[in-house]
Amino acid sequence: MIKIVPALILAIFIHKYSCSQNPVADSLEKAIRSGAAKDTNLVNALNRLSINYWYNDTEKAYTLTRRALKEAERIDFRRGRAVSNNLLGVVFDIKSEFDSALYYYQQSVKFSKETGYLKILASAYNNIGMVHKNRGNFSPAIKAYYDALRIFEKLKDQKGIGNAYNNLGLVYSDMKQYQLALDLHMKSLKIREKISDKYGIGASLTNLGLVYSQLNDQEKAMDCYLKSLRIKEELGDKYGLGILLNNLALIYMDKKEYRKAIDMYRRSAIYHHEVEDHNGLIFTYINTGAAYTRTGNYRMAEMEIDSAKQIAIEIKSVLRLAKVYSAYATLYNSSGNYYKATQAYRVLDSLKDSIYSENMSRNTAEMRELYETEKKEGEIKLLQKENRIKNLEIAQQKNRFRNQLMLVAILLMLILSGITLWYIRSRYRLKVQAEKDKIRIQKEGYAAVVNAEEGERKRIAMELHDGLGQLLSAARLNVSVLEDIAQEPDREAVENAESLIDQAIADLRNISHNLMPSALIRLGLVPALNDMASKINSGRQVIVEVKTSGIDHRLPEDFEIALYRVVQEAVNNILRHANASLISIRLSKVKETLNLEISDNGKGMPENAEKNSKGIGWNDIRSRVSLFNGNMILYSDPGTGTHININFSKLSL
Repeated sequence: MIKIVPALILAIFIHKYSCSQNPVADSLEKAIRSGAAKDTNLVNALNRLSINYWYNDTEKAYTLTRRALKEAERIDFRRGRAVSNNLLGVVFDIKSEFDSALYYYQQSVKFSKETGYLKILASAYNNIGMVHKNRGNFSPAIKAYYDALRIFEKLKDQKGIGNAYNNLGLVYSDMKQYQLALDLHMKSLKIREKISDKYGIGASLTNLGLVYSQLNDQEKAMDCYLKSLRIKEELGDKYGLGILLNNLALIYMDKKEYRKAIDMYRRSAIYHHEVEDHNGLIFTYINTGAAYTRTGNYRMAEMEIDSAKQIAIEIKSVLRLAKVYSAYATLYNSSGNYYKATQAYRVLDSLKDSIYSENMSRNTAEMRELYETEKKEGEIKLLQKENRIKNLEIAQQKNRFRNQLMLVAILLMLILSGITLWYIRSRYRLKVQAEKDKIRIQKEGYAAVVNAEEGERKRIAMELHDGLGQLLSAARLNVSVLEDIAQEPDREAVENAESLIDQAIADLRNISHNLMPSALIRLGLVPALNDMASKINSGRQVIVEVKTSGIDHRLPEDFEIALYRVVQEAVNNILRHANASLISIRLSKVKETLNLEISDNGKGMPENAEKNSKGIGWNDIRSRVSLFNGNMILYSDPGTGTHININFSKLSL
């Protein structure tokens, strides 16, 4: 997202000169064309008129200011040279050609000091600070702004002082020292309110809004923006309104209120269009495209970026066109159209090379002009400048060749990285799939073993109950007949036989029940659990509570058997090891989820006791739970008992 941050570039010029198509600009053009403005007046007229084209036609602004500088040099108008150099720096600043901008600002400082033109000197320092700020060189930026502040204080120029505090606040905001930035912007605001500088008040409120936004105090940020909005609307400051609405949109973007953000960008675009601020329009359309991208409306996002592209082509700005293709690359990456994203990155790289070459060519041309202008200062300087030109041209060729090599190297690195990444991802996918297959095979194998085991248990239990059980019952009946006819000496032997058969029948029933409880097969899980609890409770040493809810019908048989075995194994462990007097079993079904809880009030287990256990009980429990994709959690500490929670989802059931 591109933020548009307002900053005062020249403190000495009135705002109306920066707006296009105004009566003052028309009268200046008329005076220049008619020849009414001559000498110093012509220099001043050209300088003032150039400000009118800063943002909507930077090339024309450059041509006008360059003409003013040549005229000032011709008549040796040093104050005019101070102003012209300052304005040329602004033009290059707008075009982001910071080396050239810095050179002309320093030339302005030189002529301002020679002529004692303190107001322009302060303005030049202010602009030097801005170049360093834009480059991220914060220490020299702060020094330059304080140099400007000292001059404004010497002149008792309250407006200039307010501007200096404002710009210092912007630097500390970039340095993320938001509290210090807040204090400086508050100082600037108080000064501007004191002198009723409404344009300045609007700018300070906008910058305060930016700082509060960085501090995540969106409420205060919004309050500052809205106050600034009212002031700018009252003043008809369309340029400032375009910037402010962009910043308001950023708050809505942070809040993910993309429709409101888009509405702010639309309104911002209207104001940028009215003042013919092409750069502002480009950034606004790009930001609107970013908002549509966030909403997934990629078609509208592309249309917005197309609009930005059209303007960038019309104003012949390679730098802005690079911003446009950067936005295209982001859009196509987000929409998954990686082919178009790659094309956009290729165009972007080409544009960056073009920008570099253009800057180098312009620097070479500038050095040639300086050579021609200062030719009269001596042959020594002439030779020095020729050498500088040659070195610059050689450096340009070397840099171009180096950039080509770097581009090839980067492409090779990207290709190798892509192949390596593809290989690693392929290996990883195969490994993950192998692990999944291994787990699946293990689970299927275990399921087959368990099903076979339970089937065999069921078969043996049925054969014992229906076969051997019936034989023992018949034997008992036959022996009981002997009791009536046996003589007294044989009666004791008959009674012993009856007792042994009864014991055998009881043991047979217990074995059959342990193999496969008849209640589980005939009636289901809940009755089987209640039957288990009744048998344990009959011993009167341990109380087992069974509570169920939400189970209105029987579950699948294999699932019921697995749950019963889990409860059986857990209860046996508690009875053998926990010294518990109370065991609680809770079984509940809510919608598509079944939950089983088993807890006791026994002595509990030390940490890692379950993992260090050498028995097969816990492994059997976890395997049966895993077989039906359940989740098991065990809580236990010495002296606090043990709690087992097992959960099965819809997929498990």
